[in-house]
Amino acid sequence: MSRPGSGRADRLRGIELERVAGHLGYRRDRSDRARWKRRGSAISITGTKYYDHIRGCGGGGAIDLAMHAAGCTFRQALDLLEGIAPECADPGPETESGNWHRVRRYLAERRGLDPAMIDGCRRRGLIDADRRSNAVFVARSADGTRTGAELHGTRPERPFRGMTPGSRKAKGGFWIARKGTGPVLLVEGAIDALSVLALPELGHVRCVISTAGVATRLPDWMADANPQLLLCGYDADEAGDDAANRLIRTHPGIGRLRPEGAKDWNELLQTTRSGGQGTDGDKSDPRNA
Repeated sequence: MSRPGSGRADRLRGIELERVAGHLGYRRDRSDRARWKRRGSAISITGTKYYDHIRGCGGGGAIDLAMHAAGCTFRQALDLLEGIAPECADPGPETESGNWHRVRRYLAERRGLDPAMIDGCRRRGLIDADRRSNAVFVARSADGTRTGAELHGTRPERPFRGMTPGSRKAKGGFWIARKGTGPVLLVEGAIDALSVLALPELGHVRCVISTAGVATRLPDWMADANPQLLLCGYDADEAGDDAANRLIRTHPGIGRLRPEGAKDWNELLQTTRSGGQGTDGDKSDPRNA
């Protein structure tokens, strides 16, 4: 029943069949641990193979079992299995280099980011474009392992913010650091992170981390980063202040740093570079969550 597929299918096919059966309503038979039952169905599982005693047929691999037991299509089975085992989902974004020019122009012209910084981040594999011309900001763990990506739309008529399928916020985020010592600053999105590094008054900040939205608890992966001084740089609005207060109550050692005079760090950057007059950039929601 199984068909050849992409790397996504290969990863999901290897999920333990017992795990899939349990998720789909089967319970292990106490008298025969290889046998699993639910109303109207009884299957035996041996390694990567299963056999349906009621229908008199069997197959192999998690995708086959999901299609058989849930009565779904191949693609639906992949989506179902990603819900069962999200750690097996692909955290890598599908990039499309042909759309990079549009993304680069958006970041430089509409967001006011330094073109040299943008190009440098792309050379390091931190930024790219996808097939829909969204800006892709690669999320990483503290040791640099890819864990997903933030997406930010570049079409003002259709603003889009999200994460690539399989991204795991608990495992990593978009971050960028520079040499030296200094505080680590949490911000709401990757564009804000890059904006912070372009603001001269924030030259003391050593590392900027995007939480892809507002997080009221520190992500698990940040324990590995072990920051000595952590600041919360969420947006200067009611939602940002509320989330920052909740984060600080949970982690009392965190300080608050607001983008004074602007809603967020990218707006502050644009205002600074335009002499206080602002720009016509996309201000609808600069967050990448």
